Amino acid sequence: MTALVQVQDLKKTYETGSVRFEALRGVSLDIAQGDFVAIMGESGSGKSTLLHIVGGLDTPTTGSVMVGAQRIDSMSETELAVFRRAEIGFVFQFFNLVENLSVRANVELPALLEQGKKKEARQRSGELLERLGIANQADKHPWELSGGQQQRVAIARAFINNPTLLLADEPTGNLDSTSGDEVLSILRDFNAQGQTILMVTHAASAAALAKYVLFIRDGLLVDQMPGGDEKTIAQRLLDLR
Repeated sequence: MTALVQVQDLKKTYETGSVRFEALRGVSLDIAQGDFVAIMGESGSGKSTLLHIVGGLDTPTTGSVMVGAQRIDSMSETELAVFRRAEIGFVFQFFNLVENLSVRANVELPALLEQGKKKEARQRSGELLERLGIANQADKHPWELSGGQQQRVAIARAFINNPTLLLADEPTGNLDSTSGDEVLSILRDFNAQGQTILMVTHAASAAALAKYVLFIRDGLLVDQMPGGDEKTIAQRLLDLR
C-alpha cells in the first residue's frame, strides 16, 4: 500500500533563553493511505509535537515530512496555510469552535476560506451535519451544545474540504465515556470508508480502535503494535514508563 505520510529523521528542538528542550530526537515513520494510526506516550513525550509538524502547524528543526507528493517541512508560512486548508482536517481536544458563529457557519468556514463558494459549502455542511446526527443543531451556537455535540461539529468542520489526512489530538480527552465512544465510532466509520487518520491519545480504549499503535517516549518512537486489544495496549504503555 502506498505511503501517504513519510517522516524521515524528524527532530525538533525548542530554545528559550538558556533552556534547550529536544521534543523530537529522530523520528521516522510511514503511514499508508487508509491507515488509522494511534500515537501514545506520556505528557511531554513528543506525541503532539509530531502530530502538529505532520499537519503543518509547526516546523521541524531538521528532517523531512512528505504528505502525498508534497514536502511540507520546507514550505513557507503562506504555503503551509494553503496546504492545511486543502489537505488536512484537524480535531482537537477542546473543539476550537468559534463561539459567536452558528454550528453551520463553524462547519462551513474552512470551505469558504479555501474555495469562497457559499453554495457548495452549504450543501457539504448539510450533508455532514446530517451524517453526524446534528442537523437539527445547525442554527445553534457552540455554547448551546453538549461536549459530544461540539466535537461532532468539530469533526464535520474537519471533513468539509475532504481532507487527505485527518489529525486528531486527544479527540475524547474532554468528553464523558459515552460521548467519547460515539466520537471514536464516527472516526472509525470514516476510516472504514478510506479516510486516513493519525490520532494522539492517552486512552488505551481509543488506541485499541486504530489499526496499529505507535509508542513514543522522550522524543523517540520506541515500539509499535496492532490495535484491537485494549488491555495489551494499556500494559505496554505502563511497561514503557
